[in-house]
Amino acid sequence: MRNLLIIVALLLSFTSSVYAQNTSDTQTPSTQSETQHSAKTQYDSLFAYYFAAARTNDTAVIEQFVDAGIPIDSYNNKGYTALMIATYHGNKNTVNTLLHLGANACLEDNRGNTALMAAIFRGEFSIAKTLVSLDCDNAHQNKAGQTAEQFAQTFGQQKVIELLAQVNNAK
Repeated sequence: MRNLLIIVALLLSFTSSVYAQNTSDTQTPSTQSETQHSAKTQYDSLFAYYFAAARTNDTAVIEQFVDAGIPIDSYNNKGYTALMIATYHGNKNTVNTLLHLGANACLEDNRGNTALMAAIFRGEFSIAKTLVSLDCDNAHQNKAGQTAEQFAQTFGQQKVIELLAQVNNAK
């Protein structure tokens, strides 16, 4: 039932946005602004559900949003992607689903941290192992100048340090 409501909300949001564009010739500037604000509010509400699904490990909802056309690598108002949120909350199934659907693991948040750095910070070794295996720059530095290895050292993640060393030696 919840999935049906989300799909209906998506359709209503996009329909009202198209309607607003089609009727803009007959609206006053203030009415146009109100309609655009309403459509943006609805769109933002939908994104909140998308990010909540990443946080709560609801892979079915994630898949429905992506199938409906929501950009998988969208950022929330705090600068995080769904992959970063799922990683931070230790939701391995959602991380795998997002990666399978094409999420970019190399993206940075507002501080320059990647999903790998979120996994290290939270002590999520199995997720870190998955993310290290991807084609991202493991020597990437965040805005504080820290690499994933330095993050692992800071947070006492010896297994990740060893894993990064193995991956770097294999390259």
